[in-house]
Amino acid sequence: MEKINLSVQRSFSDLITVTINFMKQEFIPFIRAFAVIGFPMILLMLFFMKDLLMGVFDMSLHPEAYYDVNNFGDTMLRTLFTSLFGVLMMLWVQLFAISYLRVYWDHYQAGIEERITIIEVFRVMLRKFGVYLVWSVFCGLVVFIGFLFLFVPGIYIGISFTFGSYLLILRDNGLGKIISESMAMVKGNWWKTFGFILVMYLLVGVVAYLFGIPYMFVMMSSAFTGAIPNIYEITFSLLLSYLGQYTLYTVLFVGVGMLFFSRSEEMEHTTLLSQIDQLGAQSEKKADEEAN
Repeated sequence: MEKINLSVQRSFSDLITVTINFMKQEFIPFIRAFAVIGFPMILLMLFFMKDLLMGVFDMSLHPEAYYDVNNFGDTMLRTLFTSLFGVLMMLWVQLFAISYLRVYWDHYQAGIEERITIIEVFRVMLRKFGVYLVWSVFCGLVVFIGFLFLFVPGIYIGISFTFGSYLLILRDNGLGKIISESMAMVKGNWWKTFGFILVMYLLVGVVAYLFGIPYMFVMMSSAFTGAIPNIYEITFSLLLSYLGQYTLYTVLFVGVGMLFFSRSEEMEHTTLLSQIDQLGAQSEKKADEEAN
């Protein structure tokens, strides 16, 4: 199957279509790579989360046992740690999705037809992990401060910084340039960017909801019966929910990547200029052949 030219200016609906087509085309190598790179992190998160949930169930049924400051403090500490790990997991998923796009785009430009390998994606992730983490922490702090001012500034800044991670990984831009360049890419397209992310998030969320049904059933069953679910019910339902949720989030980040390439082409016309150069070269070649 012919590879997709990512650097094409596309309409709102075309962006969703090309995201779906990309995932269909790359389904096997993409899922294989995510299984090796992403699933171990999901299992690690599951290990922490199941213990936390068992503790929460026990605390709700036996609150008197948690009147002790130490017990309550331990529960709050585990909650904080699990929340932090969840954020790191989301960053890891985003890093994976953008790195896969980087390898795919490199293959396309070089005319490589072979399927993307796990080691290629992992190399990009390792090479970009440090600067990506620094940017993510900075971006998170700025957005958090913005949320303190009645949420609106936080939302605006978050959308304005949307393409920062993509500039880092897909363009090799330095930290000093990505803030201004990301805001320049969103300028005049803030609502389109916001709307596309919202639509993609809702589409992903609806499908992810299906994977979370067993976990919701376990929670509701425990609430009605007043009994703590066994460790196997918690583990299986959480595993299914996390696998579905984080795997589908990769689709969200791939979709935003398509928006990034579309916006880049709209601003720079890289593909169009390349096609014009090729036409000029072909015309010169044809003239030379006729002259000879």
